[in-house]
Amino acid sequence: MQTPHNPGPEPVKEKTGNEGRVQVIDRAVLLLRTLSRLKQGGSALELSRLTGIDRTTIHRVLKTLAHWQLIEPQAGNYRIGPESLIYSTAYLNRLNLRRLALPYAIELQRVIGERPAIVSISMPVGDEVVLIERMWTPSTPLNVIVDLADQFPIDRVPSGRAILATYDDATRLALLGEARHAAVLPLLRDIAAQEGFSFGDSEFKPGLSSLAYPIQGQASQAVGALVVAGLDLHDEMNAQSTLASHVRRACEGIAVQLAS
Repeated sequence: MQTPHNPGPEPVKEKTGNEGRVQVIDRAVLLLRTLSRLKQGGSALELSRLTGIDRTTIHRVLKTLAHWQLIEPQAGNYRIGPESLIYSTAYLNRLNLRRLALPYAIELQRVIGERPAIVSISMPVGDEVVLIERMWTPSTPLNVIVDLADQFPIDRVPSGRAILATYDDATRLALLGEARHAAVLPLLRDIAAQEGFSFGDSEFKPGLSSLAYPIQGQASQAVGALVVAGLDLHDEMNAQSTLASHVRRACEGIAVQLAS
């Protein structure tokens, strides 16, 4: 789900400090990351604009990625291809986070009961947050389920902000840059005042509330978050609510298992 005020994907630039790396591989990864943000795919011209890579190079890299089915060309447009699924699935299968968090997510679904809601497990990947598992109650409207996206800028959604609130200033600044860090800082201060909870109201759809809490790693920096989003949960959007208590206990339980 994208926020109503989201202006679309931001340009993705090559990271600095590329000594010892292979430039063409850097550019291939840059293209894949950019395409992952474009739900309908993108043309070579659009990809050139978003990445800053010249069109001649873009065409050569796209041709190679298409050969390996990492992307799919169709009528001048390019999308992420099926080969990418092999790597993402392999990574998810070895993640302890997903395996350990899943029973807690199922229990949260039971706590929610008949109310329309979605329970998600998310994790940070660079300056984005990615949903690695989600489940919903039977009463959740289909349009809410199918409109869900799988990745978001980490500073623009409750789950990402819950994770960011556990980072120190230097880490956040290096990750986001000065402008994004300054914009999100007041919200992170609110999260600290809300005992680590991050709340959202109608950020994705009118009437849809969301509650997120971080899953701490061994270095006290969050490795993920549990998120509950629902259409009839407004009364639960505070740190003292019954649902918030269940979410916090779930995250603490997952953290203990991750550390063992």
